[in-house]
Amino acid sequence: MIASIIFFTHKTKKSSTPIKIPPVLVQVAKPIQQSIPQTITTTGNLIADKSTIITPRASGYIKSIHFHEGETVKAAQILFQLNFQIQKNALSSAKAAENLSQLQFDRDKKFLKKGFITQDTYYTAQVTLKQNQAALETAQINFDQRTITAPFDGTIGAIPVSVGDYVNPGNKLTTLVDNLHLRAEYAVPVTELNQLHRNQIISITDTTKKNKINATVSYISPSIDQASQTISVHAKVDNQLQLFKPGEYVTVIQNLGVQKNALLVPEQSVLASINGYAVFTVKNNKAIRTPVKIGNRLNGNVIILSGLKSTDDVIVTGENEVKNGQTVTTS
Repeated sequence: MIASIIFFTHKTKKSSTPIKIPPVLVQVAKPIQQSIPQTITTTGNLIADKSTIITPRASGYIKSIHFHEGETVKAAQILFQLNFQIQKNALSSAKAAENLSQLQFDRDKKFLKKGFITQDTYYTAQVTLKQNQAALETAQINFDQRTITAPFDGTIGAIPVSVGDYVNPGNKLTTLVDNLHLRAEYAVPVTELNQLHRNQIISITDTTKKNKINATVSYISPSIDQASQTISVHAKVDNQLQLFKPGEYVTVIQNLGVQKNALLVPEQSVLASINGYAVFTVKNNKAIRTPVKIGNRLNGNVIILSGLKSTDDVIVTGENEVKNGQTVTTS
């Protein structure tokens, strides 16, 4: 006896009615159109207009130090005093010799007119006077070099020497920096060369972003760096409040003029991906992903450099809820 099993299959009838996805409610707005400042942002370095190493011009023992580390000093203020007794004695002797030779010359000048002395005697007195005057000048210089003064107003640095040390010309005694007058040095792409001008105002911010100051462009390099294709720019910084320090790195915002009729959209409308930036626009009640090129951010908005027209409807609310081509309804 052979048993057979018969399988019956049942076909399910597919529904021909597609599932309808309700439109997403979004809010749209046209790009803001306005004139905005054109700027570029770069990194700069602050350098003191005046900065020097204080060194002696003569050898000797340090007799006294007239300041403290970190102190602000004025030009011509005494900083160091070297021992000077030998030079003081030499100066006194030179003054005496010069005075004596001056008296002798004045007397011989009168005697020559009266015929009491010869012309040779007069010339000898004249030569002696000049020699003693030169010796006095040298003695005065040697004496003055024992006193070391500040060449300009500024702030004193560390002092690696002490009273009693013997120093020679060229030995570092301290540093002096004018930290009230700085210059910012930075580089700008050569493509912006035609928009650079002296006396332009730039903005400088420190790394903490707490301190900000304006500066004035004072120098534009006459040549271009061939390797980086940038041009060097300097700007004067009036640092009277001493918010910045020489050697500090800062963020520089260089003004380049005004961009007329720029298009701006809210920051939240701009979506970033590995392919770049895009916004959603609405055309025929459809959300269209529109690639854009963006510029700087300004007061919660983003400058659109390309990809949009002023008449486009940009989704400003609900952009994260839609996909490309999705049906939307606007409020």
